[in-house]
Amino acid sequence: MSKTSRFFLAVMVVGLAFLAGTRLYQLYERRAAQDAAEPVPTQTFNQVPVRQGPAEIDPPVYKRLPEQEKPQEVYLQDAPLSAAQQKVQAQQTLQSILADYASHPKMQAFYADLARATGRTDITLESLSGAALPELMKKYPQVQEVLTKHSKDPEFVKTLQEIFSNPQFVHSVAVLQGGAPARSGW
Repeated sequence: MSKTSRFFLAVMVVGLAFLAGTRLYQLYERRAAQDAAEPVPTQTFNQVPVRQGPAEIDPPVYKRLPEQEKPQEVYLQDAPLSAAQQKVQAQQTLQSILADYASHPKMQAFYADLARATGRTDITLESLSGAALPELMKKYPQVQEVLTKHSKDPEFVKTLQEIFSNPQFVHSVAVLQGGAPARSGW
């Protein structure tokens, strides 16, 4: 190694030592300033500092209940509905389900065709699903023609399958036609 290389290496080592020294001095000054800062006020009693720690909490004591006082399981259920109440509930369920599909264009076309064929606007899927179906079919045989016409439309058939696959709809129709066992909770 040449003399100039050794000289520059020595300059670099001295420079690094100088930078390290200034950093250590800055740390010393910060530490001295923190130590010289006013101490945190503490409570004193007779010029003796008092330390207050968190209050000790007594651990909870668990007691076993006597055998006769063990809690019993309680199941809350609705009281079974009477036949009349079941029919009213089934009617409301049908109305609700069919109201969801009332704005469907295929259903509106079906209802319009039913009204044209029978001259009545009150015949809907709800009335066709109830106990009055045989009576309506005898009185208005053209209802069968309207059903046949619309059953050729795949969108209408898909919509009817959605409605008829609804378990609440199936149960309600069975209740209204008189062949369903009494069930509640719908």
